Amino acid sequence: MGCISTLARVFLVVVNIFFLVIGLVFFSLGLFVRFKSAVINDYVDGVKESLETSASSSGFGKVDLSSFDLTDLLFGVALGLIFFGLFLIIVTVLGCCGGCCKIKFMLILYVVVCGVLLIGQIIVIGILYGSPNTFHDPAKDKLKDQIKSDYAGLNGTDIVSIGWNVVMQQVDCCGVDSYKDFTGATNWIVNYASYGYTLKTPLACCMTLPTSQDFTCASTTGATATNNYLETGCYDKIWEDTLGNTAIMVGSLVGVAVFQLLLILFGIIILCSMKKNKTGHKEF
Repeated sequence: MGCISTLARVFLVVVNIFFLVIGLVFFSLGLFVRFKSAVINDYVDGVKESLETSASSSGFGKVDLSSFDLTDLLFGVALGLIFFGLFLIIVTVLGCCGGCCKIKFMLILYVVVCGVLLIGQIIVIGILYGSPNTFHDPAKDKLKDQIKSDYAGLNGTDIVSIGWNVVMQQVDCCGVDSYKDFTGATNWIVNYASYGYTLKTPLACCMTLPTSQDFTCASTTGATATNNYLETGCYDKIWEDTLGNTAIMVGSLVGVAVFQLLLILFGIIILCSMKKNKTGHKEF
């Protein structure tokens, strides 16, 4: 039992040091996303310039998008990274100190936290990939409501309008599910009688942004799949490019879960060895 306990301690400490470094990386990345706005915003500077040029050339006058800060949209992501990093740091410190120094209350807390986390992950994985609409539908509905209440088109200077224009041009998509999500948007002007066009989609859905008052690519008579991303939803495209590969993601998450189970078992082994030592058994 003594050899097994020693191996368990070494494994627990080494693995938790590794995850401690990962926790520090997530924490640092969260701070970077939150406060290094200049670096983050460089990613969309080209799109912002294209939108400003297109709005001006299309007769909307000068539209200043310089105040748009991508970190405002990523505020929730930044906080998530920061808190996840802190959580990982705290848990790994419990594992390292508890395993290395055989501090009983730390080990117990570590095992309990890892156990609860493992159960939570299994539930989330089951919902996210077994019944995805449970998660996707509320998220999509919220985004669509936001579009209908706030989206103002190519010349919009509010965070929602600029954010959607940037995303649609950067990701090559249109709306949450399609162009139909913009139907009924109260701040979006669709009738440009003086130009002879009625818009079917936002101008930002065009594959090539207008550089004149020719709105054919977004009009009811001219918007097609060859000049407009009208049927390509942003939500599904971003999901597929990130967490949507079920085989890879589920395989990776199951692997992490098995690894966590091993950590829990090793923690229990160390606790059992401590209990036996206390009752007079010898380690070999």
